[in-house]
Amino acid sequence: MPKAFPVVETDAVHVLTVERSLSDQSAVVNELAALLPQVEDVLAGPPMALRLGFPRDGVSVYDLAFPIAEPVEREGFVIKKLSAHPAFSIKHEGPLADGPDGTNLSDTFGEFVAFIRETGVMVGDDPVRFIYHDGLKTVGTENEQFTLEIQYAYHTPMWLDAFRSGVSECLDADAAERVLAGSEVLEGIPDMSKATEWVHDAVARLDTELPDERKRACVLNGCAHHYIVESANRMKEIWDASGHDLRRHMELLAESPYFGAEYRLDESGETPVIFVTRVPANREGWEKATDPVEKRYHACFCPLVREAIKEQKAVSRTFCHCSGGWYVQEWEVVFGQKPEVGLVELVLEQADSCTFTIRVPEGFL
Repeated sequence: MPKAFPVVETDAVHVLTVERSLSDQSAVVNELAALLPQVEDVLAGPPMALRLGFPRDGVSVYDLAFPIAEPVEREGFVIKKLSAHPAFSIKHEGPLADGPDGTNLSDTFGEFVAFIRETGVMVGDDPVRFIYHDGLKTVGTENEQFTLEIQYAYHTPMWLDAFRSGVSECLDADAAERVLAGSEVLEGIPDMSKATEWVHDAVARLDTELPDERKRACVLNGCAHHYIVESANRMKEIWDASGHDLRRHMELLAESPYFGAEYRLDESGETPVIFVTRVPANREGWEKATDPVEKRYHACFCPLVREAIKEQKAVSRTFCHCSGGWYVQEWEVVFGQKPEVGLVELVLEQADSCTFTIRVPEGFL
């Protein structure tokens, strides 16, 4: 059995931040150590690095963050507030790299990866927090040693909370209770095979209790991963660079390497829409696959339905409005309001990739 990791509630805290694009934690600690003297007089907790999104071309975007007791201006820094949420806590003591086998950060994190693979729990939402409790004073010496905690967001309880909230808002108490019956199976660190079965059944019950697809979409939209700073920031940069011209924005978006989807504006209908086609979650596996079922399996991003694709089990398409919720957030940055996102083609329904539509609000064309 893989090593188990505890779930903690991360702190809600104000921080002074500086954004940097860095290759690894060795580069991170050099930057943290260099910045520390500028904020040490107001520091109210251990410095941390918040990784925003996933590495691209070997580089990740980080907010280098210094906790403060209350908001205070400091030249060159941006004040932000981190929210509280459940997270797995991974503790590391020792060097970051170049130490004996088994002592490096990659070894510690490898144990967590094995835990995720074995349990199948859903992770990733808010930025990964690399919290340096001790060791920044050793940066640049011959004996760099760190006491580091990695807090990796635990999405399963956040998904359940959002689903419960959406169901309770859209249905009366009796109907909501029927949909949510047995939801305790998702609490704690669940057996993900049982949790997945419950989610599939709960969505099917939601189909029965809530006939209006748009309302069902709103329920599932709210369950999507919520923290998309890197994606939203890049989207806003492109929007600003376009001069807030949607057609020009689409041209610039097509040239950007930062997004996990292809976007196309369609003005042929009465209401213009943006078609969004997701790239495969596992591109290498998707490209190598010759079996259509295996190809769809590698295309799917969601651990709650991926195995159902492999086993060719029917799952309600309503569930994919959860993925649609990502694009609701992403394009709210452009439109200044939550857009309506629809489902077109789904790997759940034997398509090779998932395609969504985003309804363009009036006044943007």
